[in-house]
Amino acid sequence: MIACQNGQKADTDNTASATPVKACYAYTSAADTIQLTLLRNDTTVTGTLLYRLAEKDRNSGTFAGRMRGDTLVADYTFQSEGVESQREVAFLVSGDKLIEGFGPIEEKNGKAVRFSSLKSLTFSQTFPLLKVDCNE
Repeated sequence: MIACQNGQKADTDNTASATPVKACYAYTSAADTIQLTLLRNDTTVTGTLLYRLAEKDRNSGTFAGRMRGDTLVADYTFQSEGVESQREVAFLVSGDKLIEGFGPIEEKNGKAVRFSSLKSLTFSQTFPLLKVDCNE
């Protein structure tokens, strides 16, 4: 419905609560690096993700998703070996760290790899991403 405001703007827009929050996380060891930068606006989350793991192809790209309780679930679009791919990622927020979730996957619509069930995810402490200062 549209209502006449007599030239006054209605004060129903809560822009203060819609301020995006930036956070950065990383895991580093002698052989492996994972870096994640996210921008969270309420439950919507976007950002960048880089995997540089020993014995695996380096991949980096962007993600867009939502917070579902304490878990970030997002579509990760990345480049690896010159090929663009997409897969679903999940990270459990635990204090100042993110724990990546793993589980059975399936192909949807001929290209995107998605988890077959979010309820079946297991969160591995193998590569915990710790909150770090964002390098501007």
